[in-house]
Amino acid sequence: MARLPFIQDDAPSEVVRAAFDAANRFNGRVANSMRVFAHSEGILRFLLPLQAVLQKDGLGCKLDAKTRALAMIKVSALNECRY
Repeated sequence: MARLPFIQDDAPSEVVRAAFDAANRFNGRVANSMRVFAHSEGILRFLLPLQAVLQKDGLGCKLDAKTRALAMIKVSALNECRY
């Protein structure tokens, strides 16, 4: 459970709405983590570009998709994530 409320799609900030629209185009959804980070527009401006580099092939990440997936699974397990 988040300690901060999730920012919803109808946020009053144009920056937040634009970031959510970009996330929907890029991922097909807005992740709950992004909804929490949306409390800070400064963080939000850099979050999606960072996520793109980390997750998509050919955008600058030095790791292949399999290694990235294994790293995400390992970090999730170490942090006892339920998913």
